[in-house]
Amino acid sequence: MALPQKCPLCNKSHDNQNVVTSHVYGGQPGQAFYRCSNCDVCYLFPGLTPEEEKKFYVAEFSNFMNGRAGASGGWNDPAKHVEANAWMMSRRMKYLESRLPKSGHVLEIGCSSAFMLYPLVERGLECVGVEPSGVFGEYVRSRGIDCYDSTEDLIATGCYREGFDLILHSFVLEHISAPRAFLQQQLDLLKPGGQLIFEIPNSADPLLTLYDLPAFERFYWIVAHTWYFSKPSLEYLLNTLGHAFQILLDQRYDLSNHLVWARDGRPGGMGRFSAKFGQEIEDQYRQALVASGNADTLVGIITKR
Repeated sequence: MALPQKCPLCNKSHDNQNVVTSHVYGGQPGQAFYRCSNCDVCYLFPGLTPEEEKKFYVAEFSNFMNGRAGASGGWNDPAKHVEANAWMMSRRMKYLESRLPKSGHVLEIGCSSAFMLYPLVERGLECVGVEPSGVFGEYVRSRGIDCYDSTEDLIATGCYREGFDLILHSFVLEHISAPRAFLQQQLDLLKPGGQLIFEIPNSADPLLTLYDLPAFERFYWIVAHTWYFSKPSLEYLLNTLGHAFQILLDQRYDLSNHLVWARDGRPGGMGRFSAKFGQEIEDQYRQALVASGNADTLVGIITKR
């Protein structure tokens, strides 16, 4: 098995690189996830080649996600995807609400069905999407939002030279082979004082770090993710950009979901027992995970100087 010679984020030598798992969901023999003891980032090695990556996201990603999430996730049906993610939109709006510009341009990268953009359009914001999946891109355009196959295609139009007031992406950065360049490109598209807000998985996910569930460990580490960041490794990355930033923790999945994982070893438990627990118990559980640092999601907020 080939071994990494250095960390692809901080460049520390191979002596600092340790195998986290050889269970790569959807991966090939010889691939594994490693953790760097210097910056704490986890990464896939060997990763996808640029050609494999392009083919995967243009032609295969929706089917891959449909296999993980099931038909109810809407990965092959954009209208159903909007419906399935109503809860996700509501959760994100809790921290976005106070940070939304009163007017101006918003860009979402990797917008999928653009379920996050429709409520922003209703508020009068001018929204644009980037989405490489043809199925999703066509759907977004059919609903009246400009949507481009890539950020480079958007830039080439010359239509947004004045910049964006807000740029969003959710669960995209972990897929990107060059994360610093990816974020820098977005900062270049922001107006001074504009914000870049994004979500990524937290490698301190409680199903791994608190409960150590073998079934979840085999499900969690997937070939589609080049990186898994922790709060320290995300801080390392953002410090290289030279702008003010903040990192929040959030918890996507509820107590019911975690109980189903513990009982059945599979996803799909969201809300299963919530009516019995009551919202107060669910909220307290989420708050406890955030307070402990073991919440499943990191939110990065960068303000352009």
